[in-house]
Parts: sequence; structure tokens; C-alpha cells
Amino acid sequence: MSPKKIIGIDIDGVITDETHINDNIWHDALCNYLGYEIERVKDSYYFDEAYNLPLEIINDFLEKNIATIYANAKLAAGARETINYLYDKGFEIHLITAREPEFETLTRNWLDKQGILYTSLNHEEDKAPLAVKKGINLFLEDNAYNTEALASCNISVLLFDKFHNRHIRENKNIIRIYDWTEARKMIEKIYSL
Repeated sequence: MSPKKIIGIDIDGVITDETHINDNIWHDALCNYLGYEIERVKDSYYFDEAYNLPLEIINDFLEKNIATIYANAKLAAGARETINYLYDKGFEIHLITAREPEFETLTRNWLDKQGILYTSLNHEEDKAPLAVKKGINLFLEDNAYNTEALASCNISVLLFDKFHNRHIRENKNIIRIYDWTEARKMIEKIYSL
């Protein structure tokens, strides 16, 4: 018997295309803000650690650039097709993002512009409790902390491979994937589609 068709999906780094360490919208915006090309010094999800910059600089950069970054993010190849295929197959698609709630309208507009179908949009940094509440049994994520928290709640995670999550080991609840083609194949296998 297949599990209930209730899926959670992160937005940034999963639905959006942020594949290359030093060539993505975040990195480019940071270089433009600084006025010079900067290289990562550490594989970290957090800018201050990744670039060895003071938190004050990172906070100023984010305050001045985050809305533009969110509005202009590229869609990951295969994301729309896979999400809409699942939605059309009767899946509940709950988008759960760590974006601040003040960006809800901007996020909805971006999703509409991309033609992505979904059941709900939620702004929540600590995703596991909300995923449990919604009855989500599979989550597509790239953040290491959220992946471990979701897995500890017995929620299966398709972990999109990123430089900042390579320390996470696969187990019965965590499956590492590299793109939306793999995601779709795994989802079809899990739900016997």
C-alpha cells in the first residue's frame, strides 16, 4: 500500500536553481554588493561562515538584496513539470520555506509566474513540526538541519545534493538526489505511480 500523497517541498535551493557554488544568484548578488569577486572559504549554508565575512556585512547585504534575489531566482530544471505532474495526480503539495513571512506576496507572485501548482505556501524556518502537523510523509529539502529534523520525525527526505549538506549521510529516511529527474523517479517509486 502506498503512503498518503502528502508532500512538502522547500523553495530556495530545491525549486530554485542554485547549483554551482560560485555561480548562482546569491553569490553574484554578494559580489555585486561587495564590488569584487569573492570565493567561498567554507562549505556552509550560512554566508558569514561560507565567505568569512562579518555578520554586519551579511545582514546589510541581505536587507538590501534579498527581495530582488527572491523575485529573480531561476527555476530549477524539471521542478515545474514534476510538481505539477504530482499535483495533477492528486498529491497535496505543501511548500514550506524559511523565507520570512513578509515575502509571502513576492513568493506567491514568483510561483504564479513560474506556473507552479501547490496546495499551500508556508513560511516556517523550523519545518519539521509543521510537516508533522500537515501529515507530510515525504519532503524535498536541501538544508541539513531541516533534513535531520524531518528524518527524526520519521518523514522521508529527498535531499537535494548541495555543497553545504554533503556531511549528511543517507539512511532509511534520507535519500540524496541530484536533480528533479531523480526526484520524480524516486517519488514515482515510493508512491507506485
